[in-house]
Amino acid sequence: MENKDFSKKPLVEQVYDELFANIDKHDEFDEGTIKTLRLLAAKGELKKTGRIMGAIKATVAKEDETAGT
Repeated sequence: MENKDFSKKPLVEQVYDELFANIDKHDEFDEGTIKTLRLLAAKGELKKTGRIMGAIKATVAKEDETAGT
């Protein structure tokens, strides 16, 4: 059996890296939101829906404030 060289990063971290790489491509998510989501991931809190929604709603609220000006 051949020994394959897999990434030393845990699978969960690989998934998060891919997730954030995809999120970075969307203008709807500013740097602050992505930073907050990365912090939640690092703390293991990305699975808490309320925390995720809070981070995303903060971005939507900022957009609403700037749209009126």
